[in-house]
Amino acid sequence: MSTVVPPSPVPAGEGEQSSQPTSVVGQVPASAQPTTVVGQAPGMYGGAPPGYGQPGYGQPGYGPVGYAPPTPGAYPPPPYIPPPTGAVPGAGYAPAGPPPPRRRGWIGWLLGGIALLLVAGIVGVVVLLSGGGTLIGVSTPNVTIPDSDPAGVTDVIALDGSGQVQDIHVEATIAHPFTCDLTVTLISPQGTPVTLADPQDCSRQNPGLQLNFDSATPGSPLAPYVGQQAGGQWRLQVVDGVGIDQGQLTGWGLTVRTD
Repeated sequence: MSTVVPPSPVPAGEGEQSSQPTSVVGQVPASAQPTTVVGQAPGMYGGAPPGYGQPGYGQPGYGPVGYAPPTPGAYPPPPYIPPPTGAVPGAGYAPAGPPPPRRRGWIGWLLGGIALLLVAGIVGVVVLLSGGGTLIGVSTPNVTIPDSDPAGVTDVIALDGSGQVQDIHVEATIAHPFTCDLTVTLISPQGTPVTLADPQDCSRQNPGLQLNFDSATPGSPLAPYVGQQAGGQWRLQVVDGVGIDQGQLTGWGLTVRTD
């Protein structure tokens, strides 16, 4: 092994320094040999010792030699992190959603259909036991009422139904300039006449008649019809007994509630 020896200074007055280094061939003293620690490779963990005029490299203190464990309590332990609890392992920390709705089997549909049939049957029985119904008839003839004619004009409404009259409601509209000339009569299918209007006090300033009667009203002229058969031809007769003014039967109707 060879080593480099720096040049010796030249005494003053003896000439210029030599710029070439002097090479000495021989054995290097034992003190100049690098020290190797048993069980540690040079340059690993502990780093290589300085030599050849260069500083050591590596990070000392992290190899097997000279390693010291951290002091207990020097650093707080890391916080505990629970494992994910999602629906799928490792899917995250969101809670699992609600379970999918269960499908209704054929037994559920069968029971639902049976319940529906039972309800419909009960409703039908109640209707049959309670009986009754409502018959409605409307007519808009717009016919002229002849003057001074005892037969007058008659319009017919036929009710298609059965049962006895529980309540009857009648409305009529008659256009006439002097209503004291008029007599209005309703005739049931059994031929029972009831006078609806025979005004004795009227004025030309109040022309026309608007009739509205219900058998449920106390003193109603329709009360005699309660208990009669509702089905058949109901007739409305309007007579103008004075031959001066002329009017029209605009329209009329009746509603009958039966038992």
